[in-house]
Amino acid sequence: MNAKHEQEKELSSSAGDLELLFRAVNKMHRRCLKKEMDSRGLGKVGQPMILFMLRNHEVAAECDQKGFSEALGVSPATVAVSIKRMERAGLVCKSTDSNDLRRNHLTITDKGLHLVNDCIRAFQHVDAGTFKGFSEEERKQLEGSYRRMIENLVAMGAQVPTFMKQEETT
Repeated sequence: MNAKHEQEKELSSSAGDLELLFRAVNKMHRRCLKKEMDSRGLGKVGQPMILFMLRNHEVAAECDQKGFSEALGVSPATVAVSIKRMERAGLVCKSTDSNDLRRNHLTITDKGLHLVNDCIRAFQHVDAGTFKGFSEEERKQLEGSYRRMIENLVAMGAQVPTFMKQEETT
């Protein structure tokens, strides 16, 4: 094998290893989070991001259904099913917009807010375990790497998730 081919193979292998590690960490983190959520009785929340968005929304914690669909990148039908379940569970209240009867607004209930706070504690628990033994400098370095990856992906045409946009403005 010539030197150029060997170098290309090494680069390819290195990129492939990083991709596999990235996927493995993501999958393992999701599994640990699911296990933690289940152990706290939070495994059947459905679309917890809807509750997070309601909790963090600036205008009296109200959003419309179409906005959730677009922000979460899921179909309106998926959002409708999740909202119905959350409404039945007492996590959200749905009301019709008085100016436009075709639009529904959602408001998080106290029960929903309590559930969101439980979810946050579950996330914090898993994150604490994930980053155990990391120094503050290592955490900041990793954060910087993730932010650069996001910038690179945006430059390639990817959309920044809604929850990231909200983080940047707060």
